[in-house]
Amino acid sequence: MASSILEVDKVTKYFRGLKAVSDYSLTLEKGVIAGLIGPNGAGKTTVFNLLTGVFTPTSGTIRLHQQDIAGQRLDQIVSLGMARTFQNLRLFTKLTVLDNVLVAAQINKDYGFWAAIAGLPSFKKGEKDLRERASALLEDMGLLHLADELSGNLPYGDQRKLEIARALATGPRVLLLDEPAAGMNPRESQELTETIRIIRDKYDLTILLIEHDMHVVMNLCDNIQVLSYGEIIAEGKPADIRSNQQVIEAYLGRAAANA
Repeated sequence: MASSILEVDKVTKYFRGLKAVSDYSLTLEKGVIAGLIGPNGAGKTTVFNLLTGVFTPTSGTIRLHQQDIAGQRLDQIVSLGMARTFQNLRLFTKLTVLDNVLVAAQINKDYGFWAAIAGLPSFKKGEKDLRERASALLEDMGLLHLADELSGNLPYGDQRKLEIARALATGPRVLLLDEPAAGMNPRESQELTETIRIIRDKYDLTILLIEHDMHVVMNLCDNIQVLSYGEIIAEGKPADIRSNQQVIEAYLGRAAANA
């Protein structure tokens, strides 16, 4: 479809004979917030690693803006407009909050190496623009007042928000969020849900998220896929997924689900 921004067709990934993901397909339309859920070990993060170039598919195709990106380098995929956060935080803990975002924003700099070495006006203007953009992103995430703090000193929930700000600094059109609400209390999770909607609209994003907090998933996502042992066992609207017996069994086990 013309409005499709990401298309994944029958992607499979083997690791030494183990099939981690099997015939995974996905179509993301512009502006949607989609969820990818499933039990631990279902293959969710492997899917993210395939989409972002950490792994190369054994078979299948991945198209971003109609361009095949399977097997491309991570930096090439980021430059084409896809960014992600990680299940395990990857912050530069010895850098300030602002500097963490500035590092990611460098991909969008509009000055060259020699301009930086010589301190030319184009370098100074470019650095000023990047700093303003980074500050704006921190403000959107409610972190601007912490700009000069070391990122390693932030509370866990704020570190999660900083990872999102850093991903946004690359200028993505597709944003992948790997368990963004992990470790948050209900109030923080609700605030994050609202923030994700705001940044989706403000930055014209299409979002795919992995999340175990079902309250977040059901209240945020337009569509949901469910993985179990690397295969899609259900997909649809939140109301359909909530009542799907196969999904309930995958999470609870057949005996518990039927008890």
